[in-house]
Amino acid sequence: MIARTIYLLICLIGFAVESHAQEKAIIKIVHSDSLRFATQPGLPHRFWGNATFSHKDMRMTCDSLYHYSDSNYIYAYGNVHAVQNDTLNMWGDFVFYNGNTELAKVRHNVVLQDPQLTLSTDSLNYDAFNRIGHYFNGGTIKDSVNTLVSDIGYYFLSINEMFYKDSVKVYTPDYTLYSDTLKYQTQSKLITILGPTTIVGEDRTLYSEYGWYNSITSHAELYKNNTLTYNNYIGSSDTLVVDSVSGTAIMRQNIHLYDTINKAIVEGNYGEVLRHNDYAFVTNKAMLILVGQADSLFLHADTLSINKDSIDNNVMKAYHGVRFYSLDLQGVCDSIVYPTADSTIYLYIAPIVWASGNQLTGTTIDMHMVNNEVDKFNLNNKAMIVNQVDSTMYKLTPDQRGVLFNQIKGRDMTGYVRNNELYLMLVDGSGESAYYPDDNGFIIGLNKATSSNIKIELENKKIKDITFINNVEGTLNPLFMVTPEDGKLRDFQWHIDKKPMKKEDIFRPTPKTSVTDTIAPRNNKK
Repeated sequence: MIARTIYLLICLIGFAVESHAQEKAIIKIVHSDSLRFATQPGLPHRFWGNATFSHKDMRMTCDSLYHYSDSNYIYAYGNVHAVQNDTLNMWGDFVFYNGNTELAKVRHNVVLQDPQLTLSTDSLNYDAFNRIGHYFNGGTIKDSVNTLVSDIGYYFLSINEMFYKDSVKVYTPDYTLYSDTLKYQTQSKLITILGPTTIVGEDRTLYSEYGWYNSITSHAELYKNNTLTYNNYIGSSDTLVVDSVSGTAIMRQNIHLYDTINKAIVEGNYGEVLRHNDYAFVTNKAMLILVGQADSLFLHADTLSINKDSIDNNVMKAYHGVRFYSLDLQGVCDSIVYPTADSTIYLYIAPIVWASGNQLTGTTIDMHMVNNEVDKFNLNNKAMIVNQVDSTMYKLTPDQRGVLFNQIKGRDMTGYVRNNELYLMLVDGSGESAYYPDDNGFIIGLNKATSSNIKIELENKKIKDITFINNVEGTLNPLFMVTPEDGKLRDFQWHIDKKPMKKEDIFRPTPKTSVTDTIAPRNNKK
């Protein structure tokens, strides 16, 4: 008992004097029920039964401990509990603590707890001087909002920040995160993504390699290799902003959205996806690609959108300045509506379509799609088909070259497409035609006729045969008697300058007028 008392006095007084002399803090043994004092140099003093020691702002209790006074470190065993600054608590089965470096190695059933969170792990190294905790054999962190799991982790208590590495999992109220590397701000609950990360929600999945997520406001901003998967859509963009409360996802720059069901791709530089009303739009160089089996159709408009109809089917829309291009089909109009349920695209406001070299117009036009390729279309009200006579195939005078057009018009027309080529047109009501028939490669004149119904057969993108049905009236005049103005039906216009000639032309503004539009007024004066 005397030896124990002497040793405690040395710890409390004598070692303190030595500490002051050497300008370092010495571990102080505060209490134990029993003591075995080492009688030989290099051996530890043993304390057991409610053993307690202190060092600077650290205080630790345990079942038993070994103290190496000459080296200023201890080994603590059983129900170890350490407290720093009355705020940080740490538990474990075993602790090695070095008073010189202030490093504590805590092993087995380790728990570290502060006002912000609770950390559970098997092995923890804690730097008491810098207040940094490091686990390397798997750990779980829980706070008032989130649960985080990773193989490796660092906790910087002085700045309330944690760093996680390898097989990181974060469980938030709205998402589960699977990451390679991330940081976590324990006060603001802000998660910073620093490596490949997948964020899985109830109905959407996000992927990114850099960004942040606020688990309090459910707001995420992602900036590198971002991908959004939502229902049957897969999207990517340079910047992706997601707000789970409002259900809004905002995409900026190099947007690429893929509809896996309808085989449609939407691109642009700004877009929004609104989850709660199933609405999405893309603008700023927006482009729609309908992927077909033999060819794809490329479409541009100021804005592309998609929403759900009353029976939950997708409705695609393109509005203002629509232009589209494929190898065998081109067109322009103001706006388009595409209800995918009936596989029909509806063109509105001054629509013009070029199919197999023929210009098709009407008040409205609708095109029926099969596998994202047109198989039939309707020209509704004031329907007209125009085909320019190929000057290279016939001997024409200079005045005739480039100004002769085969034309058929009527109330409505239906066209049929096979293998991406127009092969049949049917005119329904008020049919008129101005047609240049040829005989063995020579144009024999201008045939102008009227009929209530007309059937036009095409081959190799040229009119092969015209059949007039019911109430036929017509005349055939020799070509030398025909002026270009004589060959124009009422309301004729040739819009070749508006036609997209290649995919890139869909981004070229559509001219408001055509230089050949002036032909129509001259014809109307007759």
